[in-house]
Amino acid sequence: MPTIHLENCTQCMKCVKDCPSSAIDIASGVIANTCIHCGHCVAICPVSTISPDFGKIRALEPLTVSPLDFQSLSAGLRSIRYYLKREVPEEHVQMLVENMKHYSSASNARPLRITVVRTPEKIQLLNDLTADTLLKTLKLVTSPLLMPVLSLVAPSINLRGLKKYKDSFIRKRLTNSSMVCHHAPLAMLFHGPVSKFDMSEADAYIWATHTTLLAKTLGLGSCFIGFIVKAMERNKALKREMGIPLNHKVYAALVLGYPKVNYKNETSRVSPGMEFV
Repeated sequence: MPTIHLENCTQCMKCVKDCPSSAIDIASGVIANTCIHCGHCVAICPVSTISPDFGKIRALEPLTVSPLDFQSLSAGLRSIRYYLKREVPEEHVQMLVENMKHYSSASNARPLRITVVRTPEKIQLLNDLTADTLLKTLKLVTSPLLMPVLSLVAPSINLRGLKKYKDSFIRKRLTNSSMVCHHAPLAMLFHGPVSKFDMSEADAYIWATHTTLLAKTLGLGSCFIGFIVKAMERNKALKREMGIPLNHKVYAALVLGYPKVNYKNETSRVSPGMEFV
């Protein structure tokens, strides 16, 4: 719980007015248990008289990122599938994970944990078990016995396309030992307890997306790997091998490393549709 040090308080009431849960009684210096630990009171106090739940107060540096800077940064993000054989320094990994404490949360519960996979053996195992699980699912769905049934009960599924993808995946796997992880030196798994009511999936993609941006400033490339997320749902052995608790769900997965290729141009993409109401 944040702590108010009344001896330094100027009674400006900024914390009281900004508190989203109306938890602050500035007269007594008490913060009620309705506090959602958002940190707004610590951030807004002009004399730094409210201590945070964890760590120390650090003054923010003046903002130096212009809108054009951010547009350029985000336009340069690509899904990297070719990486150099170069390890990501420990200090970069620590920075990527440490900075997640600053990222937004859909519900403010923040139940996520991050598993960093970084040894070549574990990365290869993550790749292989994910690929095996994917192929097992594809073989089942495109089997001669099941395809006619699925074409009747689920006509929207492109079964022919899935069969072509399966055959292509099998052929490519003969010469590519890292079809899933793309020979990346690092993977991050964003996971948390299974719950019907929290917003862990939203949190995972918020944090993972911010991580790709910070990684870019460190010279790193990244790629979201949805196959890992789906394989974790179907393969308990994969979860055990990666140290994921069985009562947790992996909501997002990233691979990261130094890109083997550099992209020079912004690609043209269709902007999202927009309506004013």
